[in-house]
Amino acid sequence: MAAVALPAEAPARKLRVALFADRRGQPRWIVDAFLRVAASDFAEIVLISTEHGAPKRSPLAWRMYEKLDRSLFGADPSDELDLLDCVPHRRSSGDLDVAFALGDFDDTQLDGVARHGVWRFALDGVREVAEGLPVTGSGLHVRLRAGAKPRLAYQSWSRTNSLSVARNRDPLLRKSAEFAWRALRELHRSGHGWLEQCRPVEAQSTGGSANLDAAGIVRIAGRMAARGLEKALSVEQWFLAFSFEKKTISGDLQGFTRLMPPKDRYWADPFVLEKNGRHFVFFEDLPFAAGKAHISMVEVMRDGGSTPPVKVLERDYHLSYPFLVEQDGELYMIPESGRNRTVEVYRCVDFPLRWRLERVLLDGVRLVDATFHRGEDRWWMFANAAAGGSRMFDDELHLFHASRLLGEWKPHARNPVKSDARCARPAGQLAWRNGALLRPAQICVPRYGAGISMNRVLRLTPHEYAERQVERVLPAPESGLLGIHTVNRAGDLTVVDAFARRRRFT
Repeated sequence: MAAVALPAEAPARKLRVALFADRRGQPRWIVDAFLRVAASDFAEIVLISTEHGAPKRSPLAWRMYEKLDRSLFGADPSDELDLLDCVPHRRSSGDLDVAFALGDFDDTQLDGVARHGVWRFALDGVREVAEGLPVTGSGLHVRLRAGAKPRLAYQSWSRTNSLSVARNRDPLLRKSAEFAWRALRELHRSGHGWLEQCRPVEAQSTGGSANLDAAGIVRIAGRMAARGLEKALSVEQWFLAFSFEKKTISGDLQGFTRLMPPKDRYWADPFVLEKNGRHFVFFEDLPFAAGKAHISMVEVMRDGGSTPPVKVLERDYHLSYPFLVEQDGELYMIPESGRNRTVEVYRCVDFPLRWRLERVLLDGVRLVDATFHRGEDRWWMFANAAAGGSRMFDDELHLFHASRLLGEWKPHARNPVKSDARCARPAGQLAWRNGALLRPAQICVPRYGAGISMNRVLRLTPHEYAERQVERVLPAPESGLLGIHTVNRAGDLTVVDAFARRRRFT
């Protein structure tokens, strides 16, 4: 294919995108990726070129494992569809902006064909499970010119599901199907200079299917057996802890008083309110048999005492993360109600037991752990969402803003503003420390709620967001704790939750 020298400039028109694939049959997530691009207002598919390759036959051990894995854990979106038949395109090869190489297509043929280089998905999801790696990376690489190192146009990090390739790849592939749309949106907005500023990467992997060898399958089976035994012998619980003296959290919760739930439930997501010199902790109360949580409250005292928990808010759907806001003499609670696909505000009408639905801020969206912050000229909402209809909510942080708490909420121009299971999901209220605004986030690697990442907010506008990690809180190995994932303060009281295992039989 002849190379054509094209000038680098930021186009005002739609980006003209071409797809070059090793064969017509492509994984469903790839087809989904370009269906979304084709439906966008900033890009169009103008060419799909396919070679006559055939899918490679996998080794027998891998085929047997894959069949069993999918029967136990469900399939990922890697079944093949016809790229030419499924993705709308205009069949024009002139003046290309972006060339995507798919599968085993030799992308060196594409050097110079498109103004903004050759793009390729970079992900696996099998190797990480086989090797027991805690994190699975994925991204979108761009080679701007012949012989150049690829640049990272998009990057995301997920927690590896070490027990199942299908379980690991399902959210990974669904999320990766969003990357082309997101990167092309940014290119259309910012122009070629944005690509030139993207960080170079040392190696480039493909979105093709990888296989497990027999040794990898044996390692996964060993992990599954160990996990089964672990669950049979122990109860996994979140519990609460508080301190009127400690402003910092140590990995062993030294100086904190622990509030342990009965063995039939867990307590998590504590939020604290100081009222007339008394301190009230609202939290998620999840009885295992119910399969959904409600919001409960305890009063805690400086001598380490506490009142019995009382239920303060319950619905037909799961409630958790009861974020508290005091505004204009009113007290509001905004619990997570993601399973109802809403963000709901409740007003306290008789403290602390009676709460009335005041307004639904957002409807038809499933967000978790909505966290509110009042800025100089607007309110901000930080919340996580799952990409592509997956069930994984740990990776992707979204922002919304409004002129007032009960007003109209608008999405941030660059949502999701972060895609990283290590520091995306909210972990409590934002706070000022030494002139810096800090956002606590959950470290969801190697397990959900493994620790807390404190992130300094550097830029927060309707069109920009940037933060930098400045601190991490992780359980001490000798403490017996496995996770800490929420921190909140009111006055001199600090509350956290923590995760541990208790023996099922004593």
